[in-house]
Amino acid sequence: MARPAGLILDYGNVLSHRQDQTWLAEAAARLGASPSTLRAAYERYRHDYDSGLPIARYWQRVLAESRPTADGSLSEADLAWLIERDLASWSVYRDEVWALAAEFRGAGGRTALLSNSGPEMMTRVRADRPLEARFDVVVIPCEVGLSKPDPRIYRLCLERLGLSPAAALFVDDRADNVAGAASIGLHTLHFEGPDALDRLRVRLR
Repeated sequence: MARPAGLILDYGNVLSHRQDQTWLAEAAARLGASPSTLRAAYERYRHDYDSGLPIARYWQRVLAESRPTADGSLSEADLAWLIERDLASWSVYRDEVWALAAEFRGAGGRTALLSNSGPEMMTRVRADRPLEARFDVVVIPCEVGLSKPDPRIYRLCLERLGLSPAAALFVDDRADNVAGAASIGLHTLHFEGPDALDRLRVRLR
């Protein structure tokens, strides 16, 4: 494709570096859970959290599943610790991609952030890097009642950008989200592997 008129970026593992999951082993030790079952439950209910499940209920579900001999009850101290460590694990920014987006927008392109992220994560990011000042459009599932890979959320993002699917490039690290975008005619880039950043640069020339 020719240089796109719009650039739609995911947050996790695109605008941020890949999550460091080593903290989950510390969480398992702190909470008396199996590291493997904690990690599996963390992933299993993540989409529900990103789509609006309150964070305390998310962690209750995770712990009820990963500690089968106990319920999902949590002390306030443990919940605060889990939230902070989880947010920190997703908060190592990939500055090169932020810079590419700023350069693309500065040259007249339209930019959007479209991320399956919970409100706590977006509050953290907005405090560090005000999103609405850096992107033309910000679409977060818990704020709009839709989530990737539902085709409707891509259409909503495009409507707010004022662009057709064929005019925009969507970038995400998850294959299912990329497939959902492609299904409505968006150009896509699967941001995966050591050459992901170089491939993105080429597509924006």
